[in-house]
Amino acid sequence: MKEAEDTLIKAADIIAKTEAIRPVPATTPAMVEHYRRYLQLNHSDKDLLIMSGFTILGPGLTADPNADPFIIRLSNPIHTKGHVAYLTLANGTVNWRYAHSEVRYARCPIVHDPVLMQWLDGLFAAFYLQAELPESLNGALEMLGPWDRVRWVRTNLLEGGRPEETLSEEIDMWVYGLNSKEPFEQFLSWISEGLHKDEKHFRYTVCREGDKDTEFYLLRYREREAMAYPAGKQQPIGYLAKVLNSVLQPDYELRRFRDKKLGKDGILMPLTPKDWEKLTDAYGPTAIEARFSTIHTPPTNPKRS
Repeated sequence: MKEAEDTLIKAADIIAKTEAIRPVPATTPAMVEHYRRYLQLNHSDKDLLIMSGFTILGPGLTADPNADPFIIRLSNPIHTKGHVAYLTLANGTVNWRYAHSEVRYARCPIVHDPVLMQWLDGLFAAFYLQAELPESLNGALEMLGPWDRVRWVRTNLLEGGRPEETLSEEIDMWVYGLNSKEPFEQFLSWISEGLHKDEKHFRYTVCREGDKDTEFYLLRYREREAMAYPAGKQQPIGYLAKVLNSVLQPDYELRRFRDKKLGKDGILMPLTPKDWEKLTDAYGPTAIEARFSTIHTPPTNPKRS
């Protein structure tokens, strides 16, 4: 009996200590205040603010900078019935809430899971970095930003470091389905956004010679160009990816990502040779090749007469 009581006391003590050292957000109150002032000074519509710079990654940001408490809402403008996150600043304290979009803010549970918290901090870090706000950001937080592609791929596609339910929707923004039924222009637009700062160097033109069966795409990146004729191809997205590689390389490279567990088979967002080198150094060439298949570029397309 005494032994059982001692065990219960020890267990209660361990639980109490665990509660006392719960993880706290890397997003600081000072950062949230910086961001509130940024919204107040840079936008005329102060009731609803929407930033779409990272729509391709999933989150859209809305906030009322004059509200108290100040609440930032992160949601996916494409998957409106997905999950939603709230970053709240109240009484000098920051916390994250996360739940399905149908759950109202007041009933949305506070996040204590460290992996989920790190991901949410990273989403906010992207907007914070885009605004080029001062102080408060250290090197560790900069690494959380979604545009650190190597970190995203390592955490989500190689190490499984995130709860699967938080990944299922976002991964569709990073991996374009090989069997997608969307118009080809949607894939090319996705590539363009995925090039981020180099988007201005990428151009594509829809051309037609006669009927729709002769429709083709003129693709340009910097001084390189190629023509693609996806009509009639067995895997038109895979074919387009091959032609795209011929103009994107050596600056960027597209590879195919397949994961049976996640049920994904598609084209991974463009990565630079330096990004692929970092991943290969970390996991070895065999592991990378097993998960990400090289897409060989096709021979030069002859111009149709």
